[in-house]
Amino acid sequence: MTQSTKSTFCIGRFLIDVPEGSQPSGGNYKYDFISIEPVKQKPIDEFEKEVATREEQLRVAKNNRTKQSMLLQSVRPAENTRILASWEVAASTAQIKVSGYRWLDGSRFLLEDTVDDDKKDAGIDSMREALSRLRSRGDGEMPSEPGFCFAGGFVANPKWRNEEAAIDIDIAGHPDAFVSVWIYPLASHKKDKPLLERMGGLSQALGNLATAVRVLRKGDRQIGPYKGQEHLASAPNSGGMRGHAFVWETQGEGTLDMPAIKIELTTGHQDSKGNPQQTTLSDQQAIKLWDDILNSFRLRSTGGQLKTGAADSAPQPPLPLGELVATGNACPQTGWWQTSEPGEVAGGRRQRFVAGEAMPEAVMLGQSSIWHKLKGERPSYRKVTVWKLVGYDDDAGGAVARTASHDGDAATPGQA
Repeated sequence: MTQSTKSTFCIGRFLIDVPEGSQPSGGNYKYDFISIEPVKQKPIDEFEKEVATREEQLRVAKNNRTKQSMLLQSVRPAENTRILASWEVAASTAQIKVSGYRWLDGSRFLLEDTVDDDKKDAGIDSMREALSRLRSRGDGEMPSEPGFCFAGGFVANPKWRNEEAAIDIDIAGHPDAFVSVWIYPLASHKKDKPLLERMGGLSQALGNLATAVRVLRKGDRQIGPYKGQEHLASAPNSGGMRGHAFVWETQGEGTLDMPAIKIELTTGHQDSKGNPQQTTLSDQQAIKLWDDILNSFRLRSTGGQLKTGAADSAPQPPLPLGELVATGNACPQTGWWQTSEPGEVAGGRRQRFVAGEAMPEAVMLGQSSIWHKLKGERPSYRKVTVWKLVGYDDDAGGAVARTASHDGDAATPGQA
């Protein structure tokens, strides 16, 4: 693609080029664990009515446990800006929903977060900061300052935060083709196996159907500083017409500046009515389009230096042992954490997590039947849990031993 025949999209802190006239058809974005809802165009009076209506709905609704209003706090941090904190569900007081509204240049922005019941003030503070950094942005506008791009907007901030972005882009001139980009900065999204190893296992699972799949190219491929793998295949769709499934993936390093990234090109996908379509691209044309798009993926250059949040912040004192964090919330302290669930847990009841990761579910191991033993398998299931901080990296053994004496479990950190 030449400069005059391409459209550039800003996704998070990255850029990618596609044929001119291509349009986004969907996306999901998170900034600092806060979900960014699709931007809506509306005049200021409709914005004010929407916020007032929602606030009143929460005010009159009752929490089943407290018998009081679902609305916990309403904050107006700036003009055309409102933050509403409420119980997430009427049947519980475990978590609080924090909704941030802001109107800018004819656009309504809505950001949403969920925090534990004792983190309301911290959740409001995080939402206040995110709202203050919002800017409106057209799809073709490339900001010159450091920050995080999402559809219709931009969060100005030179510091890296926990940032996730996903977008689908319909390819101009090819109604059956679209590109998908996913960017996941956390190690929790890392796959157990590399792309090509997983694809090999898929071929075995397909059995005889695998003969209908033509692998056009596969192997290691580095894009800029990101070392990854690609797998390019042609296969029949549900209508018997051939299409393409191209994918490139890097598992990254589990850090904010070396995230996990996946890019896909799909052709021959169904139309808006669900009917399969014949691809308009030959294998050679599809590969050429793929190479042009993939080679264009890059970090957006800015006038400021991008840094991770850990790199430019002062060292923080460690959290006290006994800190509790539930599944799905961000790990606040690198160290050894213990699940509250009794029984045998895959990876051990005590596991090491890195600050910023999403705390996982506990994978509980069940009793093996004779059939499980014959197949060399162990039944398991996932369970939402609460993790307790029981040790630090610099003194894991001693700290864990002191805590273990109170709960009757003296296993060492990480022991399965």
